[in-house]
Amino acid sequence: MIRHRLLAGAVVGLLTAVPGLPGTAAAGPPRGDGLRPCALRPLPLPAGVAHGRATAVDPTGRYVAGIGTRITDGVWEPALLLWQGSRVTAVDTALAEEVVGVNSAGVVIGNAYVTATQRPWRYQGGRLTDLPVPGSVSGAWVTGINGRGDIVGYGAVEETESTIPLRWPADRPGTVATIGTPPDGAALAVLDDGTVVGSARASAGSSSYAGWVLHPDGRLDRLTVPGRSNAWVLAARGGWAAGVTADDPDGQRHPVRWELATGRATVVDPAVQPVQDVTAGGVVLGLWAVWHPDGVTPLPGALDGFPGVQAQAIADTGTTVGWTTTDRLTPVRWTGC
Repeated sequence: MIRHRLLAGAVVGLLTAVPGLPGTAAAGPPRGDGLRPCALRPLPLPAGVAHGRATAVDPTGRYVAGIGTRITDGVWEPALLLWQGSRVTAVDTALAEEVVGVNSAGVVIGNAYVTATQRPWRYQGGRLTDLPVPGSVSGAWVTGINGRGDIVGYGAVEETESTIPLRWPADRPGTVATIGTPPDGAALAVLDDGTVVGSARASAGSSSYAGWVLHPDGRLDRLTVPGRSNAWVLAARGGWAAGVTADDPDGQRHPVRWELATGRATVVDPAVQPVQDVTAGGVVLGLWAVWHPDGVTPLPGALDGFPGVQAQAIADTGTTVGWTTTDRLTPVRWTGC
């Protein structure tokens, strides 16, 4: 999920056991639809890593990625964490400031502040590399990756105080391209067929925002909410997008889901505000709950020793990842939600 200039202003960032933590938190209430109760489990941290946050999961639930922290002689040092099944790998790097996505091949993307500039990066095949950025932008962020490795994001253009959507195509490594969309926009997700989804101003100079969908054939559709002046897409996968809507940019926001094939918008339960992610089947993830068409499942975490939880991403299998906050940050996974 992205929380940078455009969206901050318009919408509102080595297998070991973890001592002292239970293997499973208490299950949530039964959903009443045949699914097993929602349960929380900590993810293992590598030796020497004191804190961790799981911030991305691939659609199959096989790979989980996030950020860890080593503390050596009082010095905090970041590490990229990648879980695959029963293994976790730590990559010590100063670039591990933000992990925003991982695909089903285990390719991880993220952002870092390097030499006074926001720079995007990719981790693939054991190698972490910077992604190229256009010379016209003062900083760039990645926001999404699809199964074949296409990456999207946006860049900040200081001269016009605006943003432009960007794409890093998997079939042209080492290149970056701008995406032709409405003005002052950002690409937030790229689907497996190459469709790009994002948000932008409704028109040049407008104070209203709308979502957009750019299809592989070049066709551009808008995502709006009838009766509302503003809409922002925050996530998309499969045939669905999710985000928020409001009557004005500074007003109260309501979570919303769009069916991409029709553009039909549905305002969903406010329990999933703020919206974090959406599955290919249209399940919407909030910070503390999961919305299904048949109801909302709160994410468990209110046990002794688990005073705070934060979900960040959800797989199409329903596996959800995030972290708990106690005397340290612990990466966790929810299942059956």
